[in-house]
Amino acid sequence: MTRLSHAKIVLLRHGQCEGGNILRGKTDVNLSELGAATMLNRIKQIDFVPHFPKVSLISSPLKRCQHFTHGLFTELNTANTALSEMNDETHQSVNTPLPAVQLMPELAEIDFGDWDGVSFDSLYEQFGDKINQYWDNPWQHTPPNAEPMSEFETRVASGFNKVCQQLRQVANSPELKGNSPELQANSPELQANSPELNVNRSELAKNTPEPLAIIVTHGGVIRTIIALVLGLEQCQGIYNTLSIDYAATVSISVFWADESSEPKFQLHWPA
Repeated sequence: MTRLSHAKIVLLRHGQCEGGNILRGKTDVNLSELGAATMLNRIKQIDFVPHFPKVSLISSPLKRCQHFTHGLFTELNTANTALSEMNDETHQSVNTPLPAVQLMPELAEIDFGDWDGVSFDSLYEQFGDKINQYWDNPWQHTPPNAEPMSEFETRVASGFNKVCQQLRQVANSPELKGNSPELQANSPELQANSPELNVNRSELAKNTPEPLAIIVTHGGVIRTIIALVLGLEQCQGIYNTLSIDYAATVSISVFWADESSEPKFQLHWPA
């Protein structure tokens, strides 16, 4: 008998960074205050409650991603604990903490080599034609000492596949006891325990929670995952035409028909 399992992935791009208008790949800089605030406002739009406790946080190891992700983990664990404590004895489930933040080097931004960290003004003054050639066809024109585009795509695909495999394991794990149907997510107690999170818009999940992975990463990585999900190879428009704003989100539904099948995807844009 075919057993359909499913999960959800949300890709979140980091916000505005310190350091000005530079080509920011491996260059490791912090978020600006505005960048952190924009990410927080965006994450508030996600209803985590139906997914507790099957929520995982995956981050690029670069500071502009992982610092925010660790803060989000603290808030989500507080909300998850509050939900468990508010269940009545009849529906009491074990307070299962969320898994720790997983730093995944495969989902770091591309290394632009000698161009990395240099201002765009300086790059165009020195390498105008070469910069344009790179934007037009990054597979054929690699900056000096940079990571080749084909290697970057292979790296990102490896990380994304790893996330999908982890989600399938969670989706097929023994069912957790559902949260109490009588408990509403808009209760005053819940709001008091998680003021930073948007967990007050839906009734608590009555069935087995759908696994949810939040991936905090970079514009180049998100574009590569979009191309992978859509089955596009060396699609120039994904990289030089598609805009991924700071703190933008992309939502992907993942489905498996059985334990041995490859995942099927549905891209939701905008998320």
